[in-house]
Amino acid sequence: MLPSLDDVLNGLNPAQREVVDSRRNCLAVAVPGAGKTATIAAKAAVLLSEPGVTVGAVTFSRDAAIELRDRIIALAGAGAKNRLLAGTFHSLAYKQLGQKLGKKPDIATDGSRLAMVTQVLHDAAIEMKVEDAVSLIERLKTDLDAPPGGTVERQIFDGYQGALARSGMLDFQDMIRLAVVGLQDRSITPYQVDYLLLDEYQDCDELQYLYVAETVRQTSCICCAVGDDDQSIYAFRAAMGARGMQAFVNEFAAQTIVLGKNYRSRAEILAVSDKVIANNKDRIPKQLLAHRGPGGAVAFNRYDDEYKEAIAAIETLAPKLRQGMTAAVLARTNRILDPYEAVARAQGVKYFRAAGRSILDQPESALLCTLIELIQMSRETGLDSLLGYSGIASSELELLHAAGGPKNPDIAKRKDLVALGLSEVSADKYRDLLKRLAEWRSLYSREFYALVLDGVREWMLKWAQSDKAKRAITTTYDVLSRLNGSFTNRLEFLRRKNNEPSHDALVLTTLHASKGREYDHVCMVRVEETVLPDDGSTEAEERRLCYVGMTRAKDSLSISTAKKNPTSRFVVEAGLA
Repeated sequence: MLPSLDDVLNGLNPAQREVVDSRRNCLAVAVPGAGKTATIAAKAAVLLSEPGVTVGAVTFSRDAAIELRDRIIALAGAGAKNRLLAGTFHSLAYKQLGQKLGKKPDIATDGSRLAMVTQVLHDAAIEMKVEDAVSLIERLKTDLDAPPGGTVERQIFDGYQGALARSGMLDFQDMIRLAVVGLQDRSITPYQVDYLLLDEYQDCDELQYLYVAETVRQTSCICCAVGDDDQSIYAFRAAMGARGMQAFVNEFAAQTIVLGKNYRSRAEILAVSDKVIANNKDRIPKQLLAHRGPGGAVAFNRYDDEYKEAIAAIETLAPKLRQGMTAAVLARTNRILDPYEAVARAQGVKYFRAAGRSILDQPESALLCTLIELIQMSRETGLDSLLGYSGIASSELELLHAAGGPKNPDIAKRKDLVALGLSEVSADKYRDLLKRLAEWRSLYSREFYALVLDGVREWMLKWAQSDKAKRAITTTYDVLSRLNGSFTNRLEFLRRKNNEPSHDALVLTTLHASKGREYDHVCMVRVEETVLPDDGSTEAEERRLCYVGMTRAKDSLSISTAKKNPTSRFVVEAGLA
C-alpha cells in the first residue's frame, strides 16, 4: 500500500519540511541520499492540494520526469493531474516550439546530422573529423549567439544550420536555444504555472538557466530548485554547477536550505567521501550527516593487474548477491569494465552491463566463436566471413567459391590462386588461414585447448581494425580460456544469456551512469592517476565524479587499483593510502 501524503509529511526531517513549506523562491542543496525526490514530490502534492494551484516539475531525463510525475500524482491524487505540468526541459521546449510553428517540428536523427556535417566539411574543404565537428556544434549551441564571423567555427555552424533549415528540421540542441529566443522576443508564451520545481539543478547549462529565468520573470511564479553542486559531473555538457545555483540565488533572492542528512550510506562511507570533496574550492558548504549511523566498511587494495583486481571484486560481491543484496562495480570508463564482464561470465555470476554495449556483443566476438566451431568441425559455414575479416575482397571470395574453395586441392598453391585472379597478398592470407586451421584441428584432436585458443587470439588480433575490436577479441578469449571442458560446452556457456537487469545481477557501470543510483555494496575500480582523475577533465570535476561514485554505496565501499599507474590522489585525500 502506498503511503499517504500525511504519512510522507510526518516522515520528513525539519530541513525537508522547510523546503515543502517554503512559499518563496528557494534553493534546496541536497547532499547524496538526502531524499530530494521525495521532498519535491511532497512539496508538489501539498501545493496541488490547494484549489486552483498549478505546478510545473522539470527534470533532465525522460525516466526521471515520469518517475517524479507518478510520485506526485500518487500523493496528490488523480484529480490534480490536470494542474501538474511535468517533463524534461527539452520536452517542454519542444511543445512550445510546436505551438509557435503550428506543427510539431521534425527532429534530425543522428544519421541525418552526420550526413549534414559531412557535407558541410566537404563543401568548405575543412579538414576535421565529422565526430569532432558534431561535438564542436553541440558546444557552440550552448550559447545563444553564433560564433564570431570569419572563423572556421562560424563556417561550420552556418553551414550546418543552413542544412537543417533546408531540410525543415531542428536538432536536440535547437529546442532550448529557440525556445529561449522565443521567450525573450515574446513569440513564445511561457507556461503559466504558480510554482516551478526544478530537479538536478546543478546540471543546468546557460540556456536552461535562461529558460528558467525567463519563465520566472514573465510569470512571477515561485521557483524551487533542488540540486547538489558537489554532484555536478557534466561540465563536458556545459553544466554550470555551483555557478548556476549561486546565480539563481542572487537573481531571485532565493532562500537557501541545505538537506544535509544522508539516508543511504553508513557513517564510515560518508566520512571518507567528505574528506575527498572537501578539497574542492568554490562549493556550497555543507555537512554530511549519516542517518543510518556507523556500521559500514571501507577498504582499499592494490592488485598486480586488472584481471586480479577484477577477480577480487567479483569474489567479494558475488556472495552479497546470493544473500539478496545489491552490488555494483563502478569505473571511470566503460572499457575498464571488460575484464569484469569476462570474469563474471566465466564464473557464472549474473551481471548487467548498465553503461554501454557488452563487449561480447561485438562482431569480432562472434567471429572468434565461428573460427573455433570450424576448428572443431561443428559447423561448415563461416570461412568466408573470416577470410573477409582478414582483408580478402568479396570479388576474390567469389572466385574462390567458383573454383571449389578449400575442397579443391588444385588451387592450394600460391601460383594457382594468383592465376585464379587473387592478389598475391590475398593468396597468402588464404593459404595461411587454411594451414593454421589444419594445425589447430590437430592440436584440438589432442585436447591442447589452450594452445588452440592462444593461436586463434593471435590470428584474430592480427587483423583487428580498432581498439574496440581488439577488446572484444581479448575479452572473448579471456572468458573461454577461464572455462573448462570441451569447446562446445565453453561456447554454449559463453552464449548463455547472462547480461540482463535484475535485482540479483551484479551491475557493471560507469561513474557517470551511476549517478542517482544506490547499491548495498560498491567496488570502485582502477582509481589511479591518469584514470581517475582523467587528464582530459579538470581536477575539481574528477573529484566530484569520485565523490558521486563513493556515495553510491550503502554498507560497504571497496576502492582498488591495478599497479599500472600510481594510486589516485583522491584515495590519498580519503586517508586510505
